[in-house]
Amino acid sequence: MLQEKASHQVDAPGHQKSFTIIVNGRRRTITDHKLTYIEAVHLAYPGEQPSETVSFTVTYSNPHGKDGSLVEGQEVKVQDGMVLNVRKTDRS
Repeated sequence: MLQEKASHQVDAPGHQKSFTIIVNGRRRTITDHKLTYIEAVHLAYPGEQPSETVSFTVTYSNPHGKDGSLVEGQEVKVQDGMVLNVRKTDRS
């Protein structure tokens, strides 16, 4: 999902940029220049979704910009070396 690009974008010079980020201590390479809350959740916990009983806290540390957090519906501009921490919480 995150690494796929439309064929016209792959062939265009200068548009095939990849970013190396760290998600929960694991190196990931993505090609999208923006990362949404739900994409961050899926990178950390493949196949899982927020629900009434499970929530995720997403924080990020950016070596070349601001640090912050994401909530559902938000996105952040991706930069090489970003570190994301995604924490799963059971609301039982």
